Amino acid sequence: MSENYSINLKPVYSQTVPTPDGVKLPKDWSLSWHQVETLEALRDPNIDIVFNTAITGDGKSLAAFLLAMTDGVSTMATYPTNELARDQEKQVQKYKDEFQPKKNPQIYRLNAAILEDFIETNKLPTKQSGLTNLSNQAEILLTNPDIFYYIHDFRYLRRFKKDGKTKGENANKLFSKIDDSYNLFIFDEFHVFSSAQVASIFNAILLIKHTVPGKKFLFLSATPDDLLLDFCDKSGINYKEIDPAKKEKYCFSENGTQWRQISQPITLFFPQTLEPNFSSSYDWLIENSESVILKFFQDYPGSKGAIILNSIAAVKKLVRHFKNIFKPLDLEVRENTGLTGETEKAESVAKADLLIGTSTIDVGVDFRINFLVFEGADAGNFIQRFGRIGRHKDFHPHPYHAYALIPKFIVQTLFKPESDSLQDGKTYDRVSFTEAIRSSYPFVNEFKQYPKRWGAIQSACVHQELRRLTHQYPDAEKNFKETIEKALDVNIWIKYGQINQCLQEKKKKVIDEARSFRGSSQLDCAIFDSTNPEEPQNERFKIYNLPGILSNFKFEWMDRKEFIQQAEKSKVTTTRFQEALCCLKLTGYREVREDWKFYYPEDISDIAKSGKVQVIKNLEIRQPHGSGINKISDAVSGRGLVCFLSDCDRTYLRAKLGLPIHFQAYSLADKYSSDDKKSPPYTIAFGKSALMLETLLWFRKPKKDDGWIC
Repeated sequence: MSENYSINLKPVYSQTVPTPDGVKLPKDWSLSWHQVETLEALRDPNIDIVFNTAITGDGKSLAAFLLAMTDGVSTMATYPTNELARDQEKQVQKYKDEFQPKKNPQIYRLNAAILEDFIETNKLPTKQSGLTNLSNQAEILLTNPDIFYYIHDFRYLRRFKKDGKTKGENANKLFSKIDDSYNLFIFDEFHVFSSAQVASIFNAILLIKHTVPGKKFLFLSATPDDLLLDFCDKSGINYKEIDPAKKEKYCFSENGTQWRQISQPITLFFPQTLEPNFSSSYDWLIENSESVILKFFQDYPGSKGAIILNSIAAVKKLVRHFKNIFKPLDLEVRENTGLTGETEKAESVAKADLLIGTSTIDVGVDFRINFLVFEGADAGNFIQRFGRIGRHKDFHPHPYHAYALIPKFIVQTLFKPESDSLQDGKTYDRVSFTEAIRSSYPFVNEFKQYPKRWGAIQSACVHQELRRLTHQYPDAEKNFKETIEKALDVNIWIKYGQINQCLQEKKKKVIDEARSFRGSSQLDCAIFDSTNPEEPQNERFKIYNLPGILSNFKFEWMDRKEFIQQAEKSKVTTTRFQEALCCLKLTGYREVREDWKFYYPEDISDIAKSGKVQVIKNLEIRQPHGSGINKISDAVSGRGLVCFLSDCDRTYLRAKLGLPIHFQAYSLADKYSSDDKKSPPYTIAFGKSALMLETLLWFRKPKKDDGWIC
């Protein structure tokens, strides 16, 4: 029997339609059905939100910016990764060059690091000044949903507490300025976010709707978000779904001039022997680096490829390996991960013959490749990453080959001997194949109760601010309250009580965590990365999370003052390092994933059984190797950390609750279990993950909820 199953994927064609009246396209351009539908929906005054679920490669970006190019509509677009925002900046500039819009919109890309540099360069006093300045200059602003959300969570204001009351600038000082500046808000690839971020963005949308009405919101994703649709249904928000697949606007063979090919035929291979562990994909890549990967490039000169994995450490080691074997062919091997410097990131996608990366490149980036190897952590992740290949016809007559590195039990489910399963060597269309993938992966928890449990904390905070703005927005407080209570099925006044309870128990950090977008980064470390000597000095100063460092890297302790001095000497803005847990120097990568655990020096059983989110000090790190581990442990011990403890071990919780592969839950031992040779008996989750885990376990327990969250 072959070591690989394989199937063939048919090409995909999207239906084109006549150009609407008044729309002038560049020469030889035509529009797909979904692009025209999106344009018309965004022009419809009765529609608030538009959801476009066209498949990967069908031009959702053009659908999003057609209104800006043809009607001159000012647009703020948000992207979940910096790499995607960088890619889209180039794409939007190309649209501008082709369409030559009369208003000549200025395009600007913004993230936290760019904002800090902009403030320093222009000698501005605050982030608020920087955001206001940029919104005055850029008719098209490309940013991330974090900044969009924090603007609408009143984060960039000058405020202070006096006599227990909030004083200073009004809540609408910034958000009204930003919302007046833009008429369309785009959320690209939003399916990569969890229910926590869905709740955050929905709160922001309702704030805008009830204070600066008439704005449009567009969500682009090949995977629709049922939770967001449910919120819209319950709250009465007018929306339109644009789903070409449901409307049969795709076909899978040539069908005349009204159909445009958007995906090439692909052969997809499934290795049958991969175990569900951290090293199996890395081992397969090493074993097949010459016989499969190098051979493909030798057989088909001019090919381009990508390898997308979950582990940064695996990527770093593989880059060295593939550079050595590709060098005789004069082929470029590049990396793109969360630890890659900005210069390398900017060049890697365009210059690499083989690009090796992590999740920074699996979302939306418009690759021109005909070879792909990828891990698929869950069904959505598989579909997302597989969508990177076959988007361009540049490589014909060379074939398009992809290898899916997924655990063998999923492969066995996909190819089980039943009529509705995949069959080795057969040909399928994208729609039926996607359904097969979704039905074969194990359940992954979507935390659908989180918005009701914790997202409504954000809602109460927005409502409280609107109560102070009744002079400017007389009906906003009432309308926001009614809408959010319907959508989330909550009582805002009860949420006020729960917030006050936390504050009385001196657990404001828990509320702050609930109001954060992706989490408060409690365990983020400032690092100097010495592992790549070719990287520019000023790009070696980075932020990375402590658990990832402990598991995968060799490191040394750095004095904070020394770190800041070196950063400033390299002309690096240092404000982003102010809240870092500690400062470390990365010196290398571990060949074997390091075994370590959190440790509590007292009996923790009662806390673990309480089922409540805590703010805990005195946690320690137990790791057998690592220079400076005692100092790191001291830094962790001295910080009050928002966390949730369970008296079940981590393996059991992951299996029982369907926790996502990257869910930040870790092993924990206490003074009575530290010498146990088995796995530590407790599980600890931090920050946003703590709130999400608490939600799952709270909804499983009896409903007598004494003490609520604190």
